[in-house]
This record gives sequence, structure tokens and C-alpha cells, in this order.
Amino acid sequence: MAVLTQRSGYAISEQFRVQSNGTTPVAFMTVFAGTVIEKIIVRVETPGTGAANLTVGDLGDADGYITASDHTSSAGSIFGDTPSERGAYMYDSTIKGSFSKLYNAGDTLSLVLSAAGTIQGVFQIHVTGHKYDIG
Repeated sequence: MAVLTQRSGYAISEQFRVQSNGTTPVAFMTVFAGTVIEKIIVRVETPGTGAANLTVGDLGDADGYITASDHTSSAGSIFGDTPSERGAYMYDSTIKGSFSKLYNAGDTLSLVLSAAGTIQGVFQIHVTGHKYDIG
């Protein structure tokens, strides 16, 4: 067997400050083909009010990264740092393993609430992974 091609990749580490918009998804990152998302962590900067859960995902799975986390949690609360808060892209409760998500085509990451909420919260979203040329 021969090496047919060698391409370089690079690490990505992006931080976003996002205000929720009720049940309307807030797109915060465009993901290009060849991107691997390894982890997403959400930190509550300013809690929202009113019963609603925060989720983070993409167009294919609205809670693929962060599942049903209470948007009224106190400032400084972190979501995604324990397996029970990670969506299907990041953790499998049967296998008990952590995963990463490779995008073969472009997509959009977004934050959304399960209900309107009374006052919208502000959240810091940290995305880590890497990008490489799949062409």
C-alpha cells in the first residue's frame, strides 16, 4: 500500500457569547465539511427566567451536543462537562463512551430553548475540535 495523499489539519477552539431567543434557534457557528467537533461546553453567564430547557445541536439533531439543561441555572453553571448533559453526538449511555462528530457536509450549530422563557439568558459556548481538507 502506498500513501496517496497527505493533508494538514488544524485545531479549532471557538468561543461564542449567545443570548437565547425562546423557541427560535440562535445559529452561532457555521460548520464546514471536514470539521470534527470534539466537545461543546456551555457556561451560564446570565440565567434566563421562566420554565425552559436549553439545548445545543445542529440542523439534524437540535440537542445532539447539549441536552435539556435548565436555562435558569445560576450564573457560572456549566453544561456538557458531565456525560448526562451530553447529547447523542458526544456520548452513548449504552457504550459509556465519548464521541466526536465529523461533518462530511456543511451544517450550522445553534442554541434553542424548549419554551419561550420569560427573560432570555446569556450563555458562553465553547467549541473545540479540528478541521481538515477532505477533498
